Amino acid sequence: MNQPTQDIPENWPSDITFITEQTYSDAVTPDQRAGLSRTCTDSEAWAKLSPEALQSPCPRLKIVTINDEKHPACGQRGIFAAQQLDPDALVIVYKGHVHTNSMSDQDPHSDYDLSLDRELGLSVDAARSGNEARFANDYRGIAERPNAEFRDCFVQVPCSKRAGGLKWERRVGIYVLSAGNAGKRKAGIKAREEILVNYGKGYWEGRKTVASFRKDAEMLRIAKLALDA
Repeated sequence: MNQPTQDIPENWPSDITFITEQTYSDAVTPDQRAGLSRTCTDSEAWAKLSPEALQSPCPRLKIVTINDEKHPACGQRGIFAAQQLDPDALVIVYKGHVHTNSMSDQDPHSDYDLSLDRELGLSVDAARSGNEARFANDYRGIAERPNAEFRDCFVQVPCSKRAGGLKWERRVGIYVLSAGNAGKRKAGIKAREEILVNYGKGYWEGRKTVASFRKDAEMLRIAKLALDA
């Protein structure tokens, strides 16, 4: 019997595997995986996402190849809102391959590695497989400030040991920034606007160092543009 084909977002690169669920390194221990479901004082405020919010491909986004020569990611892809996104709304959950922070279990060349849980020593890497979230660009050199941010959240995953066969597990999501006390961001993100996050200057300093070591002129150019912005 033929297996149903998986829907893939428009403009998805052919050399990257599109996934709808996280994958896990063999080095991730059962205790580490279980730790992703443990709650703490901070996690009480984290959103618990419904299956409807996790629809894949994400109907809230479009992947666009950037042609603006002034854009730091010119020639690469970005994600743009396909509809109005209100303040604090979920944009998308960041998905990829979950691995330990051991040097032997990570890709030193990846530009898509995001910390999942520092205490557990886990990160999620979307270099070779992921979803639309991997194309969220840093705001530097594009806009005065980001319009979205990374936040911790929970999703439901199968679990034979729990009543109902499900449990909550930690993820990292991209969310529209809140409106702010003065309501300056009450407009949220309008349709056709690029989703822009803050990678942090430390990220770009690291990219600049790597680019210099590799003698990668294009990477160095992008890092300098971001740091000078």
